Amino acid sequence: MEMIVSVGLFSAALFIIMVSLFSIVTAQKKAIAIQNAQDNLRFAFEAMTKEIRTGKEYHCGTTGILSQPQNCDFPNGSDSFTFRNINGQRVTYQIYQNQLVKSSNGTPPCVPDDTDITDCQRVTSPQVVIVDRIAFYVDGALGADDEQSIVTIVLEGKVIDPKGLANAEINLQTTVSKRALTDQP
Repeated sequence: MEMIVSVGLFSAALFIIMVSLFSIVTAQKKAIAIQNAQDNLRFAFEAMTKEIRTGKEYHCGTTGILSQPQNCDFPNGSDSFTFRNINGQRVTYQIYQNQLVKSSNGTPPCVPDDTDITDCQRVTSPQVVIVDRIAFYVDGALGADDEQSIVTIVLEGKVIDPKGLANAEINLQTTVSKRALTDQP
């Protein structure tokens, strides 16, 4: 009888310990997924901000002529942003198939696929999925208002764990001001 009670208590204690261990492992996987998403999105944001900061001819959205500056103030942001970088290339950032992509020829829509990525490249990792939105807000792009051009980028993403155990949501925002006050050389 004592042996049965001892085995029962040991089994109950072992069950509690195993459940706790599995919870800790799942929490660690989620923390790693969040860290990976933050690192990837932070790198993407840093690359974008460096290029945007030295750019000119900011054009928010896909309407109008992309080489002409265009504002889109809050709350009417756009999911596409085009500008001329320091090398003279027309660059477009946007979301395609839940990925942040960059086109160096500036002609949206940027359409990457698995076989031919000639006109654009993925900026975020395939594990980072932009589920809700990306929004670009541009103010001061017209130049006639003597305001410093400012671009605010808001991104809501999610890291998808292939096993579905540790999905993590992430929300980031950054604001970039152009170095030059005008687009003049």
